[in-house]
Amino acid sequence: YDGLWLPGGRAPEYLAHIPSVVELVAKFVNSGKEIACICHGHLILAAAGVVEGRTCTAYPPVKPVLIAAGAHWVEPDTMSTTVVDGNLITAPTYEGHPELLRHFVKALGGKISGSDKKILFICGVTCYYLYTNIYVAPTLKIEGVSECPTHMS
Repeated sequence: YDGLWLPGGRAPEYLAHIPSVVELVAKFVNSGKEIACICHGHLILAAAGVVEGRTCTAYPPVKPVLIAAGAHWVEPDTMSTTVVDGNLITAPTYEGHPELLRHFVKALGGKISGSDKKILFICGVTCYYLYTNIYVAPTLKIEGVSECPTHMS
């Protein structure tokens, strides 16, 4: 894999206690591969010991955990604030998905243009069908991404 997306929600509270998950995340971060992390996903990063000295933001209640793990906290201006620190791209809530996704795709060498593509983004128990005119800027297109066959318009 070339990158890792750590979703938010409540699952990271449990995943951060699974040694194989923590080890996998540490290997990804330490390899220099691209990491996108949002909401509570940072709990896994903290458990993996990979945020020390890194600049990031997250869902505000996660702040004490990140600071205790040695991260440089960025107070989000809005819940869509995105922070990039090398291979680590972070945001506090689902409102940051469009910008987080843009940075992640760019970091992976993807090209973004146009407005005729949609992305199916499944996270936890919630499915976000990112319509370009609702969640993503009208000029977003990710080449090579196809539409979900059950949600064709």
